[in-house]
Amino acid sequence: MYAFRAFKAKVFSMRARVPLHPMVTRAAAVSVVGVGVSMCTKLAISEGSSGDNFSVNTLMGIGMESKAEGWFSSFGSSARKLKLDHITDWRDNKAIEHPLLRRESPLCSNFANREEYVLLPPPGQNIHRRDQDSVWICRAGPRKDIYFDPKKTKAAIVTCGGLCPGLNTVIQGIVRTLQFTYGVEEIYGIPLGYSGIYSREWHKLTASDVRDIHRNGGSCLGSSRGGWDLERIMDSLQSKGINQLYVIGGDGTHRGAQKLHEEARARGMNMIVAGVPKTIDNDIPFLDHSFGFRTSVGEAIRAIESAYTEANGAPNCIGLVKVMGRQAGFIAMQASIASRCVNCCLIPEMNIDKDKFLLYLKDRLEKKHNAVIVVAEGAGSTLCSAKDSLGFDKSGNPILPDVGIWLKGEISKFMKKEGFEYNLKYIDPTYMIRSVPASADDQLLCTLLANHAVHGAMNGFSGFTVGQLNHKFVLVPISEVTKKSRKVNTKSRMFCRLLLNTGQPDFTPDGKQ
Repeated sequence: MYAFRAFKAKVFSMRARVPLHPMVTRAAAVSVVGVGVSMCTKLAISEGSSGDNFSVNTLMGIGMESKAEGWFSSFGSSARKLKLDHITDWRDNKAIEHPLLRRESPLCSNFANREEYVLLPPPGQNIHRRDQDSVWICRAGPRKDIYFDPKKTKAAIVTCGGLCPGLNTVIQGIVRTLQFTYGVEEIYGIPLGYSGIYSREWHKLTASDVRDIHRNGGSCLGSSRGGWDLERIMDSLQSKGINQLYVIGGDGTHRGAQKLHEEARARGMNMIVAGVPKTIDNDIPFLDHSFGFRTSVGEAIRAIESAYTEANGAPNCIGLVKVMGRQAGFIAMQASIASRCVNCCLIPEMNIDKDKFLLYLKDRLEKKHNAVIVVAEGAGSTLCSAKDSLGFDKSGNPILPDVGIWLKGEISKFMKKEGFEYNLKYIDPTYMIRSVPASADDQLLCTLLANHAVHGAMNGFSGFTVGQLNHKFVLVPISEVTKKSRKVNTKSRMFCRLLLNTGQPDFTPDGKQ
């Protein structure tokens, strides 16, 4: 800003002597601002290897140190670095030359630096907000040194939790990268989640074994919840001499992976643990989005379009669609916006007055004679009252009814009370949207996530999960992503876009806005 003012003053002084066309002055001013923004972006995206703090050495080199330092250095200066654990923290593993260094150009020269980081939030994003913590996150990619001898490395892959589009692509990507990029010969697939580590026979995998699995939904290894037994899992991994464990799963699975990493370190094992986050709910913090999410949104849109067709095929007809989203409404929100035919979207993050919603629905039918409603499975947490509870779980939390079936019943009771004739078509694509093969976009994301998970593991990092941040791939400590889940911010621009596209009013109970 100071540089711009100085430049502007100089231009005005020149104009006093030599007339200049206004467009020339404007173009020159824009150029100065552009250079400043470009430099700021470059500095904020990649931190050098000099240390944790932001540096303005580049600015000083062009003579802007005195006045630009204060403004530019505000980006990333107070950000904390998310440090990754490394196998050399507890083992004396020696660095080995990366196999790609023996390959042709550009493969032999395209490496990430050990101290290369990505800034969150990116420079210039929501700069008016001061409540956002800034963090540096390690950039993913191959590095010149690896810490496992590929010929002696034993790797294992396990998928846990529910199904998700792209699981097979991630498995395939890990196997292919280990075999073709690094030359690892012993790769094992563990069946049916954590319990399979100690209770089932493992399958040896090669690239030819997984050649076509990306064409299918689900997981070729099978997946399950539960089966957690730290001692039995670690004893099995140690007895089999596993050096790299790749864990594909959601937040619960990752909490288990963090414990495995900590136990491997405590035992001094020559083993790292790498995660690949899997959740169609897209509730993993830091990352742009998790794999399978966009495929699920696409499948949800198909169900919504069917509901729209039904709603327009009968008088006063409601098309009601329930989609996944137990604690986060990202699928419902984005599918509603993208489909362009939803009149009301209800998600867990909203505080919903049921009576307000029902009155709006009746008014919509009276005026337009049709309505398309999308509800996320977790929206019952605010829609349903305590009297609707089906009891309590072991933690004391109320067990809520299926929100789609419940809402259908509530609509029926309300319309009957009002004496209003209507039709309702209910569609529940819950398991359909998670069991399909990945879309082209998710196939690409899954492949690259698998590539970078292997690069991170061979580099010697442990206790990390891989993801995409600001369109760049990063390695995030598992301990950070399991602290809390991401949810839809009902004050955000994206939520405002939802309201604008659906045209729905505010359903917040009176006095709680």
